[in-house]
Amino acid sequence: GLGTAWTTLHLMHEKAIADLLGIPYDDFMQVALIPMAYTKGTDFKPAYRPPVETVMHVDAW
Repeated sequence: GLGTAWTTLHLMHEKAIADLLGIPYDDFMQVALIPMAYTKGTDFKPAYRPPVETVMHVDAW
């Protein structure tokens, strides 16, 4: 079947990606890229997620 993934890794090359995909760079801000493809296999597992208190900060670092 088809699978997707939310990614923001491309944002370090936002201008180049905008040019590649025909996105008007001066008019639109990219916030995510959601690639879609046919999957290989069906053995999917949840990704490791560290405890929220180790990655989220409120009003301080």
